[in-house]
Amino acid sequence: MSRRRSSANDDRDKFKIEADELKADVTKETYNKGKKQSHTVNLKQRMMNVGKRERGKLWGLIAISLALVVTGCSSAANNEAQGNGDAAEGSPVTIRLMNSLTGSQPEALVFEPLIEKFDQEHEDINVRVETAAGNSIREKLLAEVAANNTPDLFVHWGVRRTENYLKEGKIADLSELIEQDSEVKDLYPEESYNGVVYQGGTYGLPLTNYSYYMMINRELFEQHNVEVPTTYDELVAAIETFKQAGLIPFAANNHSARYMMLTWLAQKTTTEELIQRTTANEPFGDELLQAAEKAVALQKMGAFPEGKETLATAQSLELFNAERSPMFYQLGWTIGSINPDLLDKLEVVPFPLADAEAESTVLSGTGFYIYMSQDAYDDPLRRDAAWKLMKTLAGPEFGKPLQEQGIGITPIPGEYDVSQTSVVFQQVLEQLEQARTIPSMDEQMLSQKVSDEYWTLTDQLSLEAITPQQYVEELNKLIADNPSIQF
Repeated sequence: MSRRRSSANDDRDKFKIEADELKADVTKETYNKGKKQSHTVNLKQRMMNVGKRERGKLWGLIAISLALVVTGCSSAANNEAQGNGDAAEGSPVTIRLMNSLTGSQPEALVFEPLIEKFDQEHEDINVRVETAAGNSIREKLLAEVAANNTPDLFVHWGVRRTENYLKEGKIADLSELIEQDSEVKDLYPEESYNGVVYQGGTYGLPLTNYSYYMMINRELFEQHNVEVPTTYDELVAAIETFKQAGLIPFAANNHSARYMMLTWLAQKTTTEELIQRTTANEPFGDELLQAAEKAVALQKMGAFPEGKETLATAQSLELFNAERSPMFYQLGWTIGSINPDLLDKLEVVPFPLADAEAESTVLSGTGFYIYMSQDAYDDPLRRDAAWKLMKTLAGPEFGKPLQEQGIGITPIPGEYDVSQTSVVFQQVLEQLEQARTIPSMDEQMLSQKVSDEYWTLTDQLSLEAITPQQYVEELNKLIADNPSIQF
């Protein structure tokens, strides 16, 4: 507990505003009935534009103005922080939403306009949006929760990243709201909630699904007379041929290598068996050891780019887009960043089987959710307003365009017209319909403590700092000390 709070304090220090006597910048971003507003006052620039005699007068006006601004902002902030508890009767309810689906995140193309649309259509609700794109939301949310300032709603991964907040009572159990709402009760498949079910409660609404996929550049395969590999041994042969041709066989980073290991593991196990392992009822054994050995063997062969641990996922994809690599294995959110000039050359293929006992498997499940804070839930006005907003953001108005534009996969079943999406996206959907699917242990099954250390441990394996046997032993020990209590 003390280590987490210390880290949160350090994070908050990074965001402190520095000011000097000549410069004061104030920036505020809100959605005011759909109109995004940014206000910046740069006092230094204004002081440069007046004469020496006038500066004294201007400083006086500035001091008065700033006092009024600070007083007004403090009052408004206090009202918002208290959930409009002191606001006049009939005034709009303010809902703070922390959103990671912003900026260059593909889902932002649908998600952010939907927020604005909701705000325009609901005069009784003001949506105050705070953004933290991608992984940066982890640090921002940690700092806000540590400061006892949890946003009313926030977008995040499943329990593997929110378990500590659940234990601290920061996130609301939505079971009763879901059960009583006919629009939501039967909207999602039961398994879509797996990532946010915790000791009998349901703590979020599903937003997007994930799916791992293997993509090849068929033209490069044909140029080098390489057969599409269906087994591990065939994959090894293909890697050797591409290496000799001066290509980087896999456009990959450390995540890609980990996904390969997890897929070989999944090919020889079941969801129930993985739950037994992650809850420390049974240890991992030969199935994980063999998968780890295969991943290390590919590393030694030079199947991946040098320094893959330092590459972001988008950077690794660029190797594929530049046709320096014939193979790519990643999460489906990357599909929207594929070079469109290559689409006619590309094909989605099943991931090679580990051995004769393996069964072709796609790792797939629900990865992102939207949560409500316990503080908002306890305030009837904010609870009702927040529930309206989260239902909209996690509903068909988001899911339908998300899938029909080929941006991502919705957890909401239905008939979707994907005829205008890329051939890669369509093939990924076809594969999901036909293949055996298992949730990724990485995405949905580990306790938060294990998740926090698991990536580092797997990187040590990839860098050959530990052996596959040591990896299995260390992971079993980590799980034994911190078993998942989610199920």
